Amino acid sequence: MSKTILHVIESLVIGGAEVLLVESLKGFTAEYRHVVVYMRPPATLLSQVVADKIYFLDYKVKRNIATCILRLRKIIRNEGVNLIHAHHYWPTVVSRLAKPNNVPLLFTVHSPLSADAFQLNRLSLYLERLTYSKSHHPVFISEAVKSDYNRYVSVKGSSSVILNFAGDIFYEHQYKKENYTSDSLHLVAVGTLKASKNYSYLLKVFSLLKDYPVYLDIVGDGPCLEQIKEELKAHELENVVLRGLETQPYKILRNYDGFILASTYEGFGIAAVEAMAVGLPCLLSDIEAHREVAGDAALFFDLASPSDCAAKTLELLQSPILGQKLSERARERALKYTRSRYLEQLNKLYRLYLS
Repeated sequence: MSKTILHVIESLVIGGAEVLLVESLKGFTAEYRHVVVYMRPPATLLSQVVADKIYFLDYKVKRNIATCILRLRKIIRNEGVNLIHAHHYWPTVVSRLAKPNNVPLLFTVHSPLSADAFQLNRLSLYLERLTYSKSHHPVFISEAVKSDYNRYVSVKGSSSVILNFAGDIFYEHQYKKENYTSDSLHLVAVGTLKASKNYSYLLKVFSLLKDYPVYLDIVGDGPCLEQIKEELKAHELENVVLRGLETQPYKILRNYDGFILASTYEGFGIAAVEAMAVGLPCLLSDIEAHREVAGDAALFFDLASPSDCAAKTLELLQSPILGQKLSERARERALKYTRSRYLEQLNKLYRLYLS
């Protein structure tokens, strides 16, 4: 009889952690029985979830946490769960408090929690330290994320770094970028419209590039949409367009000359890796995760200086040879981040705890 793995996640919106879970579930064989629990809406990716059972905890506000714990405890008992794999901060805390002692717990840390949780609410740091046990196994999606966690919480027992991946479809030939031109530069930024993605910085950059044939499409949706619209009007930017949410970005990436991301922090930067797999030259903020993931396959800009980013953008505009070189490096580098490699490492970890 197949062992049952319970996957607990905050929502099924389109995001790095959510796409990772959905795409990894597609790659598993019948070796395991999969049950998925998500805490709150939205559930944009729900139709793509490959699982034996799916549950919704109907989490709304913090006072619902106790109810979520009780509901999850019942699910664990009724489904005969053998292993729990939690994603995100609150699903991990709820899983720790709901699980019986004999069910092992893995929890994946998808971002620097110091920025995503601890700085927002100091109590979240104390709760993490209180509920995290040496018997729990953290899985970090990059060395940068592990370093951040160890600095604030301290890794107590065994842990793993399993680098995130881009979906298989991004590596398919029909979606690859092939041609470059020096006449203009059309960049794309893909990601949730939230503060950490730092779109305000990009708008400052493109206000410096008004007199050049350089354009930006912003693909995504999120809480900062109205703020970005207001800033677009304030800067009078005609070279920047909001394209809205795109559920199949692999179909559009090859239409651009490059990818740009100004995040103030990232756990991994899956959108950048997807662009790299397609073969787009990348302009990335100079942060630890981007350096780790992209290596020499990108141009990095200083977040304290929009003019530095503008200069590197013009460098890419004026040198198709540079664009071609970065494209080749990007495709080669992206081969480190395939789903098959990720699943192989994750399967080893599952078997270790299910043996």
